[in-house]
Amino acid sequence: MPKVIMPDEYSFCFGVERALEIAKKYIEKGEYFDTLGEIIHNPHVVADLEKKGIHVVNNPEESKKDKILIRSHGVAPEVVEKIKNLGKEIIDATCPFVKHAHDSARKLVDEGYCLLIVGKKHHPEVIGIQGYARGKGHVVLKEEEVDNINLKGKKVGIVSQTTMLLANVQTVINAVLKQNPKEVRYINTRCSTTERRQNAARELAKMVDVMVIVGGRHSSNTNRLYEISKEYCKRAYLVESYRELRPEWFKHAKVVGVTGGASTPPEDVLKVKETIEKFNTRR
Repeated sequence: MPKVIMPDEYSFCFGVERALEIAKKYIEKGEYFDTLGEIIHNPHVVADLEKKGIHVVNNPEESKKDKILIRSHGVAPEVVEKIKNLGKEIIDATCPFVKHAHDSARKLVDEGYCLLIVGKKHHPEVIGIQGYARGKGHVVLKEEEVDNINLKGKKVGIVSQTTMLLANVQTVINAVLKQNPKEVRYINTRCSTTERRQNAARELAKMVDVMVIVGGRHSSNTNRLYEISKEYCKRAYLVESYRELRPEWFKHAKVVGVTGGASTPPEDVLKVKETIEKFNTRR
């Protein structure tokens, strides 16, 4: 049996846990609501909430309930106004780190900076940040995307998606500096929990034979943990459940690292750990 090592933090992040706690309190009071998008990017959690009468809607108009929960990713201000205009109560579970990104983006635009948002253009969190920037932000992820924007002699402000890799942010900053802007102001909107988890995954991947990341395949932060792990441990795998594990992945492995994304329930990660420990890796 292989030895399985896990980091200190391996499951729900603060923002996700907070959103689920908010949802739980309403459910316990018998007050039901819809969630605008999946409350977290984890199919098991979403399915469990569906059984309890908490349904996912893609836009406010679809909701047949009196209350709509805004998930930890947050939404653009116009979406908030739309919900209010429909006469529905808002349950705001936006992560405080995401709210910091909203406020920072708005502040930089109000102060006349050309705003760059480091992130994935179609990610719901980035769409929300862009909304608070009144659509004036440029969403970038790679150096060549920065090169397509004329920044010479301009005041440039930079924020990022909360789960963004520090390396991506640094790439964008370096590309901006090459254009000789008048001023560059970077506000760190990366989540401190995310940063710790990414660093922990990196260090763990360096010291194990196999690395397993547990979480939803649609989760941005889970995929980033996988990308980081794959860079340092070639035998890295992303699974949503212990049922996806294959004994041959762990052949001749003496030490295995296991961690989970910010949307992954702790019991899912521990079940993966327990399953791996039962494998005969000598075969």
